[in-house]
Amino acid sequence: MFKLIYAKSVAKDLRKIAPYNLTKIKEAIEDLVNFPNLAQIRSLKNHPIADYRLRIGNYRVLFDVNWKKKEIYILKIGHRKNIY
Repeated sequence: MFKLIYAKSVAKDLRKIAPYNLTKIKEAIEDLVNFPNLAQIRSLKNHPIADYRLRIGNYRVLFDVNWKKKEIYILKIGHRKNIY
């Protein structure tokens, strides 16, 4: 089991998302505690912000993982056209 830690900027990112998408995104983020067992996770190569991304429809959640502490750092959430 992993612990989720949110960056301060994530709250601002969530305010920009429509309410009907928020529930799906929040549920998917809560499922991250079972990392790496999710099929929608991909490793990012040479990305300046994060090492992994979670795909939720047209939205992406960028995050890093600290394997020793069993922590997941949620860094950015946004629409796929704006996130990369």
